[in-house]
Amino acid sequence: MSPRPRKTDTPAPRLVTRREGVAPDAHRWSTETEGPSPTAQADALGATVLAYLVTGPVLFGGAGWLLDRWLGTSLIVAVGVVVGMGLSLYVIWLRYGTSQAPTSGGDTALPGAKPHNEENP
Repeated sequence: MSPRPRKTDTPAPRLVTRREGVAPDAHRWSTETEGPSPTAQADALGATVLAYLVTGPVLFGGAGWLLDRWLGTSLIVAVGVVVGMGLSLYVIWLRYGTSQAPTSGGDTALPGAKPHNEENP
């Protein structure tokens, strides 16, 4: 019979691969989130504005192109693109450029859009 290895009272060495304690960037891996980060909000805002700026002229220019093909003209597509851009800018101004949203009657005012720049915290 082979002898059994002796049990020792000393614990096995521990392999440490990370610094223990709270890391300075622990918030990056936290599971408790109250909402998107300011960077993600700014990215989403920029993507939304860009989508408005592209969609308006494409949609109205496409409608103008279809009318041009149907009527045999060549001017309506240009008018459609200009009108689409104007409407896109107007929608962006309504959503993000005004400081107070219209009221729904009485004293129940809807909250307006907040300015998105560094000068107004």
